[in-house]
Amino acid sequence: MLDIIKKIKDEKPFYEKGVVKNIFSWQELETLINLRPFVNNKRFNFISKDYHMWKNEAWLSDNNSWPATKLEEVINKHVCYFSDCSRVNEKINNICKTIEDELNLPTDAHIYFSMKEEDKSKGFKSHWDYSHNLIAQVEGSSEFKVWSDKHTEGEQSQLPTTDPILEVTMQPGDLIFIPKNTLHEATSLSKRLSISFPIAEHLDLPPQDRKWIRI
Repeated sequence: MLDIIKKIKDEKPFYEKGVVKNIFSWQELETLINLRPFVNNKRFNFISKDYHMWKNEAWLSDNNSWPATKLEEVINKHVCYFSDCSRVNEKINNICKTIEDELNLPTDAHIYFSMKEEDKSKGFKSHWDYSHNLIAQVEGSSEFKVWSDKHTEGEQSQLPTTDPILEVTMQPGDLIFIPKNTLHEATSLSKRLSISFPIAEHLDLPPQDRKWIRI
């Protein structure tokens, strides 16, 4: 992991094949999806302009969490992602801790998944992010394109003006780094699961407490 962090410090896109294994699974994702407090509308997102509403139900601590039947409909139709997932298991928490210790920058984990087979009409079109992103392919395959175009303001969705400087098909265990403000595009090529570690220079808050509680 330290060799990867040294490359991150250069702030240039890179791709590493087969370097990260067994950090998350479909079984763990299934557990999170069925944990009602976890699927509130601030943490769970999907790529669509669809709008959903639902009625309150008994015993909920958060009425803004998705009911299971409606959630199942969405995840079977769209590319989805969870934010604020850096503590979903000890391995992911430790990756975030290592990055934070070495770079002194708060790091999160975002879980991206698509339940559909190849559908190039869905996914993240060319865009840039405020954070650096270290992305691990967990299951399935994805196509990533990265351009030299840099943006610091305006709409985050942008069209590239040049040919890609990096174009790869990510397989399980592969890792790609995309520096902040760098135009890129991700397309699911199969049912897929990946973890993105956004590394933020623009946040003033300290990193999360990384202590792992044992009972």
